[in-house]
Amino acid sequence: MKNQEEEENRQKMLLAQKREEGKKRRLEQEKANLAARSRDDLRCPIVVIMGHVDTGKTKLLDKIRKTNVQEGEAGGITQQIGA
Repeated sequence: MKNQEEEENRQKMLLAQKREEGKKRRLEQEKANLAARSRDDLRCPIVVIMGHVDTGKTKLLDKIRKTNVQEGEAGGITQQIGA
């Protein structure tokens, strides 16, 4: 009984130690990522606009990209967006 309790305590300590090590690694990686960031190194955001037919998805994308894809559509159906 005593050995089982000792083993459980040891496992809990090891688990807590691994969590702390993981947390430390994540914080170090985050600091390194922030330090390496520059205005020239930023990526464009990824935008997903979901909706059914004729709900204004293309119009929203046109506003974001400052384009006019909607005007050239036949029947209001976009065949190709941003590809």
